[in-house]
Order: sequence, then C-alpha cells, then structure tokens
Amino acid sequence: MGRSEQVKAGEEELSRVFFTTLSQLGRLCTFYSVMLSGLPSGAAKQILEMTETCDESYANGTMASWLKEPKEVDSFYALVHEQMSKVQHKIASDSKKALDAVTIVFAHGILDASVYGYLEVLSLASPGSFLRYVNERKVSLSEIQSQSYDQLLRGKLQEFMRKDVEYGSLLYKVDKLHEIAAPTNTQLNKNYKYDRKWLEQFDTARHEIVHGNDWTSYPIDFPTALFYWNLLNSYFLRVVIQTTGLKLSEEGAKKYLVQT
Repeated sequence: MGRSEQVKAGEEELSRVFFTTLSQLGRLCTFYSVMLSGLPSGAAKQILEMTETCDESYANGTMASWLKEPKEVDSFYALVHEQMSKVQHKIASDSKKALDAVTIVFAHGILDASVYGYLEVLSLASPGSFLRYVNERKVSLSEIQSQSYDQLLRGKLQEFMRKDVEYGSLLYKVDKLHEIAAPTNTQLNKNYKYDRKWLEQFDTARHEIVHGNDWTSYPIDFPTALFYWNLLNSYFLRVVIQTTGLKLSEEGAKKYLVQT
C-alpha cells in the first residue's frame, strides 16, 4: 500500500471512528431521556389512581366505615398517604438506578469500540509504533520466504490487535493508546483533564453491573457523564491526529454521522 493509499485508509477509518462514536453517544442521550420519562410512568399511574380512590373514600365516609374506630380515620388516612408517597419515591428511585446502570454498560461499550478503532487507525498510519508488541512473535520459514518485511509486520500487527487488544479491557486499550502516542498534553478542555482513576472506576462499575449483578450502586449525573464521554472521544481523536498527522474528512462526516 503506497503512502497516499495508506493516508486515505487511515483518514477513512479515523472519520468512521470519531463520527460513529459521536452519533452513538447522541443516540444514548435520546435513549436515556425517553427511558427516564417512561420507566416509572406505568407504576406511578397506578399509585396515583389508588391515591385518588383513597381520597374519595375518605371524603365520602367509606374509609371510616372500614375501621373499628371511625374516629381514627384521620390518622389512618395520613398513614396511607405517607406510604403511597414512599412507594412512588421508591419506584422512581429504583427505575433511575436501573437506567443509570444500563447507560453505564452502553456507554462503556461505545467507548471501548471507540478506543479500539483509534488504535486501528494508529496501526494503519504508524505500524512501526507497534514494534515493541510484536517483535518477539514467531514467524515461520514459509512466511519469511513468501512475504516482505512490511507484510510480515502487518500480519503480526493484525494478530496482536485481534488476539490481545480486542479482548483487553477498556483500561488496557486506553493505556495502549497512551503508550503508543505518548501525548504530552492530557487536558481535555479548560476544566477537565484525562483521569485514569476515573476510567478505572468506570471500568469497574461496568464489570460489577454485568458480572456482579449490581444494578443499584452506580448512580450517575447523566448530563455531566455524557459531556465527559464526548470529551474523551475528542481527546482520543486529538491524540491520534497529533501522532499521525491524519485529519477528519468532510465525506466521513456525511457518511458516518448521518448513517449511524
């Protein structure tokens, strides 16, 4: 593959990764908003109907007729309303926790695929940067006889990507991106900096939700989380551009931002 074809392939992949990630995070925002308004609505409606029935029974004297001591009706009515309020709060709270957990899993998958994609861009544009990971891999005599050095390198690099990187954790992938690109500036914007500890906690949360079946311990402030996830995508893009000299294409924006 000549230099111009290599650059074109790298920029095509770079555009695909960035704009697809941007689009998927946008879809996640829509999903979250719709689910947040809809998850507790059915149960809340039933509770509301029960509360209205309670109010009516209290007002027309039916509730008092149920009690052995009708004079206690005010205390009983207040107790019922208190419990109804607690149930409504729990429905909303548990629904929000479950939604937050699902969102963490989805966002983790989006970012995991994103970082892997950026590493693939680096492998296309700068295969020599991966030498430390593939130098000691075995090469058969038949491979040496039939392939050039560049072909052998790309073959072992693809093997490394498929067998090591693809199945590594999100944290592993991001660490590899930093090892290869070695960025000197990890500031995401004026207020945020790349935070490996935050990413480690995010990775752990996803693991506990999926494998530990813990769907209640990881509430998120969604607008802040979404903003940070988008910042990470832009940061990874910047790291790759500064390392390779590649750039996003207008065609890529039209192709991947619209279609994904």
